[in-house]
Amino acid sequence: MDIDFSKKENREGYLQEKLDDLLDGINSSYGQSLLDELMSRLEITIEDFNKEVDDLMGSLKKSSEEKEKLMQQIKNGELPTIDMSSTQDSLSQTSESPEELSEWEKRLEGIN
Repeated sequence: MDIDFSKKENREGYLQEKLDDLLDGINSSYGQSLLDELMSRLEITIEDFNKEVDDLMGSLKKSSEEKEKLMQQIKNGELPTIDMSSTQDSLSQTSESPEELSEWEKRLEGIN
């Protein structure tokens, strides 16, 4: 089984095939609507995941650039300056209130 998962059409085809195999035992009147709902939920989940990973990578890149800048300042013998607005933003992001939690985080809170 040699499938190129880098293309969206191939991934959807693979999932469609596997879901068709799973849904063979389900009544034909429910099969297609159930499959459509599963596919739409999978697409939403994947889009959410990709967005969160992109946000995380952007944050990681920004943090890495700031650390590199500080290291360069230290190597040059300069005293690093602390940007208080950046520090405040970092602190406010880490202390999210329950209203700012994503739907997934709320579900996880409910499990615990």
